[in-house]
Amino acid sequence: MNLSKLALSLGRSATLKLNEVANNLKAEGKPVIHLGGGEPEEKIPGGADGESRKLLDSGFVRYTPVSGTAPLKKEIAAYTERYYGIKPGPKNIVVASGAKQAIYNFLISVVDPGDQVIFPAPYWVSYPEMVRLAYGTPIAVRPREGQLLVSAEDIEAHLTSNTKAILLNSPNNPSGQVYPEDFIREMVELCEARDIYLVMDDIYNRLVFDGLKAPSAFNFSKRPLNESVIVSINGVSKTFSMTGYRIGWSVADEALSQAMIKVQAQVSSCPSALSQAAAAGALRDEGGGFVENLRQGLEKKRDIMVAELSRLKKVKLHKPQGTFYSFPDFSAYEKDSRKLSALLLEKALVVTVPGAEFGLEGHLRLSYCGSEKGIVEGVGRIRGLLD
Repeated sequence: MNLSKLALSLGRSATLKLNEVANNLKAEGKPVIHLGGGEPEEKIPGGADGESRKLLDSGFVRYTPVSGTAPLKKEIAAYTERYYGIKPGPKNIVVASGAKQAIYNFLISVVDPGDQVIFPAPYWVSYPEMVRLAYGTPIAVRPREGQLLVSAEDIEAHLTSNTKAILLNSPNNPSGQVYPEDFIREMVELCEARDIYLVMDDIYNRLVFDGLKAPSAFNFSKRPLNESVIVSINGVSKTFSMTGYRIGWSVADEALSQAMIKVQAQVSSCPSALSQAAAAGALRDEGGGFVENLRQGLEKKRDIMVAELSRLKKVKLHKPQGTFYSFPDFSAYEKDSRKLSALLLEKALVVTVPGAEFGLEGHLRLSYCGSEKGIVEGVGRIRGLLD
């Protein structure tokens, strides 16, 4: 039997592949240090634990409405009003099995063959493949030499009559950079003027440092939500350390949301009832200070990572402003990031993610969401090998 051309054309997720490699090495008893991961080490919030246990104890865990349960939608609406300044109605919200599915629901709902979706590099590894799955054309816009952020002019120069959407992730995975307010304002104005969707992948938007805030695109919109081109994507995986629960959501105009519900109904029916109960519990009390404690801990680890990387002789680094990733430039040691990543794994037993997977060669993504000891030892091993 032959596989489809689409399946054959897709690349494997680099980050998930490296997770598998790291786990296999650990199972073999090797002292591997995983600096390629994307999961906070903190336990889930008490509210999430309590609500999921309550549902389990009831003995009834059933299908839910395709777009999500009413209790979770209520908490998402309150959360969105609190941090975005806009209160969506139930018909504006679609709960999905992770933010990744929410993005995929959007792409399947709006992209036709030949349509283009634009996103800046460095980008999350799945963006190009997800656009291809929707039979669209991914267009990566690269920043100028030595920079990690593109300008509005860079984006506008790539627009064509086939452009259907612009996709932004801020704070950015892998760079940790936050797009400034002026850039977000210009993107909103550009998309509204041309009727192009602006998808804001806000999965890390609360994990920012140094007193910064990730600007809300809704603050710059001149349209009501049900006429908006803005689509906000979020979830509990990163901010609430609930990666295994697989709950994300979208906030968008009602017509688009209804289309996304139809897509989801045919793909996964509905998200897990147990996971939705846990997500509602996490959002209801914000984890009793959980998010702020997580953010403060990550800021401290960010500082440790930056200090350790600064000890390498030839590394160039833009200090991360959010997330739990750094994206140092190792090109002075080796321009081929896949080759360098493989070398570090083989010789130093340190897992990193090649920058080529994110659209920028010469860089490596190093995560600092693990232990402080692991950060220091991991970067120390890299330094010992390269310097």
